[in-house]
Amino acid sequence: MKNILILVGILLASLLAPKAEAAVLRSKLSSPNVWVFKDSDALSHFERIAQGGAPDETAVAPLLACKTPQGSKITVFSRGDLTAFVRVIEGSAKGCEGTVPLGFVQDK
Repeated sequence: MKNILILVGILLASLLAPKAEAAVLRSKLSSPNVWVFKDSDALSHFERIAQGGAPDETAVAPLLACKTPQGSKITVFSRGDLTAFVRVIEGSAKGCEGTVPLGFVQDK
């Protein structure tokens, strides 16, 4: 009986655990890199300062977790209505985690 309860517990934990999915990052801009922001607040702040025109990169740098090349492979941990929390899984920014606009996340 104890073994059955342990098995049921493991099964439930695996069903309830958040599922990550594989994808790639591609922005709709002509830039060779995609900006990954520290969090959704940093992305919102960037969007506010970008409304006045192209922001200076020195103003944007403190908001970024990293910059990664277009097409970088990522793991998506969560998706919201407008953003996704991702981890870069290859290349120079491997291991970087942060928030990107949902439109930048594309299936492989």
